[in-house]
Amino acid sequence: MEDPPFLPPAQRRVYPIPDLHPLVLSPPSLPSYSSSILTQSPSPVLCIDNGTTHIRAGYSNAPQPYLELENIGAKYKDRKLNTTVNLAGGEVYVDAASRSSTRVPYEGDVVCNFDVMENILDYVMIKLGVDTPTIQTPIVMTEALCNPSYSRSLMTEILFESYGAPSIAYGLDSLFSFYDNSPSPTTADGLVISSGSSSTQVIPVLNGQSILTSAKKLTWGGNQASEYLLKLMQLKYPAFPGRLSSYQSGIMYRDHCYNSVPDYQSSIVKLAKNPKNIVAMDRIIQFPFTSSSAADEKTEEEVQKQLEKRKEATKRLQEQAARQRLEKMERQQEEMAVFGELKASQLTLKKADYEKKLVEYGFSSTEDLDEYLNKIEKSLTRARNKELGIDETETKEVPSFPLIDVPDHTLNEQDLKEKRKQKLMKAGYDARIRMKAEKEQERLRLEQIALADQRLRETDFSGWLQRLRGEHEEIMNKMKERKKKKEQLSDRKSLAAQQRMKSIAGLAADESKGVGTGGGGSVGGPGANKRRKKGNEDDGFGKSDADWAIYREIGNADDSEDEEDEVTSLKQVEARLLEHDPNFTLDDTAERLAMRSHQLFNSFVYGLSPDDPLDTYDPSNVEHTSQLHVNVERIRVPEVLWQPHLGGLDQAGLGEVVEYVLKRFGVKERERLMSNIFVTGGNTLLPNFDSRLRSSLTPVLPVGHPLNITRTYDSQYPAWSAWRGMSKWSNSDRGRRAFVTRQEYEENGAEWFKEHGWGNRYIA
Repeated sequence: MEDPPFLPPAQRRVYPIPDLHPLVLSPPSLPSYSSSILTQSPSPVLCIDNGTTHIRAGYSNAPQPYLELENIGAKYKDRKLNTTVNLAGGEVYVDAASRSSTRVPYEGDVVCNFDVMENILDYVMIKLGVDTPTIQTPIVMTEALCNPSYSRSLMTEILFESYGAPSIAYGLDSLFSFYDNSPSPTTADGLVISSGSSSTQVIPVLNGQSILTSAKKLTWGGNQASEYLLKLMQLKYPAFPGRLSSYQSGIMYRDHCYNSVPDYQSSIVKLAKNPKNIVAMDRIIQFPFTSSSAADEKTEEEVQKQLEKRKEATKRLQEQAARQRLEKMERQQEEMAVFGELKASQLTLKKADYEKKLVEYGFSSTEDLDEYLNKIEKSLTRARNKELGIDETETKEVPSFPLIDVPDHTLNEQDLKEKRKQKLMKAGYDARIRMKAEKEQERLRLEQIALADQRLRETDFSGWLQRLRGEHEEIMNKMKERKKKKEQLSDRKSLAAQQRMKSIAGLAADESKGVGTGGGGSVGGPGANKRRKKGNEDDGFGKSDADWAIYREIGNADDSEDEEDEVTSLKQVEARLLEHDPNFTLDDTAERLAMRSHQLFNSFVYGLSPDDPLDTYDPSNVEHTSQLHVNVERIRVPEVLWQPHLGGLDQAGLGEVVEYVLKRFGVKERERLMSNIFVTGGNTLLPNFDSRLRSSLTPVLPVGHPLNITRTYDSQYPAWSAWRGMSKWSNSDRGRRAFVTRQEYEENGAEWFKEHGWGNRYIA
């Protein structure tokens, strides 16, 4: 599989991936078992290819299996019907309750959960139309290479005791597939390489007999590869908004990964040299997402209705505010009238009665009443001006402070308080005036600078442009120096960090001796100790800017404000350069240069093109943040089969295993094996598998040694090859003699089985 050509962002394909496993319904049940199967002669054999991910079942008189379903089951209680429900295959995904109760019968490639296995077999029997108390046809079933005796014996007990099978036999799916694709299986030679969901096997076959003493097995298959890809994606995107599942990683592995040719090292070197190659092989995987814009999309009529509702609501609020202002004005006018009469009664009432009346109205003194009346009057004036549309800023008079210049000895206690209050008010007023004047001066200064800059640009454009470029370069150098200094200070062995530690040690030594600083900024200035003895704590520190240099030198100060100022200035300069300099483009900006300096990382994580670092990726776009970019992982994950240490396995690679198996045979036998290397299993369907196997075996073989790789003849349904092989084998004479009858089971026990050329052997 050659690397795809580089495509611009607009032409890159996006591969959607489903969120949940779809519901898969099995075919309807076959007709009555007793009427359609048992009447045939000879009686067909029930063939069950019991794989780790899928189970295929059917009768040997059919050209293909009738039933194929996922080897998974679910058992849960339906609360509506108040019954326990057993499901199997793709039907377990019918709802959330069944999905949360899914279980698999396998652990690795060995059946361990026999309660789940029995439920799945019950489902298979029902679909195959079995309607008798016991099964009256022989059963042949696949099992794992080197299957433990306890697993086989428990399966034997289930088939004989629970289903009442008349006879059973076991075999290896990879060997049955080889049997199906061999013209003469009884005399066939070949090296069977099978890589399935849970393991990879290498089995030599000579004269129609498997040499299991030389067979080897790797604990790596499609399931482990999918989990490895899942972990790589979780490590690559730790903040991914969605939840990655094993089902989704399995789809990505099967649909987008391939074996690197001629070898993994050369492919990685090619990718590292040019990030453009990473973008060329990048696959954009789109996960389900909910777009806020899509959810908020409305028709024009709905938008118009919403605008009218807003206008009506705004009008109601305005009317309500107007009513509240009117009510407030009326209430304040009433208070003005009432409290005005109260103030006027001061002239007619006795002092004691007047003060009593003030307390009744909630005032402590006449001054308190006057202050409240002034406040109401100002509020009424503002409200009337607002109603009449009068701008208060135009009519606002300069405040007066009559008591400021009056001597204190001529004032009583109350006037002194008022004078202090006026002083504070005048200080605030003067500060506001000064600030306003300073802002105006700054505005005028900036206008003058802009006019001078414009005149210089118009009279001497080249000089102006050169000066602006110099400013841009100076700011860039400052930012680089600041970054370099931070990196040096983070390294305790750097010269800057060591100098800082020397300064800190020197200050600590001076502090322990009681040494101060002089007015000139030198540590331990003359007269410092004398001043301390006299009780004078002020040693003049800070009078010179040099006093603070030592703190700038030793302190890890927060330079965020300086950095922000530099970034702001840089953006302003770049905006002017983009506007006036024809040779300054977006690719010359600091942002683009920074992204280009990390182009390898950006191409790896975001699939960004080096030619266009910003590309089409938008971090604020929900659609873009819900995408995974699979590039290097496409060849890294399948490479674990050839280099297991990449996945943390302490095993030999497939090429080394094949080489080791071949060394145990003579030259003639080795040539017979290499003349027919039969490749089978779902994990071998990844692109370039045959080419990678050939490139791995060619260096270890003599010159001119045969090397022929074959596959199943049925390219449309390669997964059915093992089932067809066991169907052919079970109808042969040798196959019939390999079945264990019920009588033999009762005599010898569940662990006893018959050896044949296409199954496991008993090895003590």
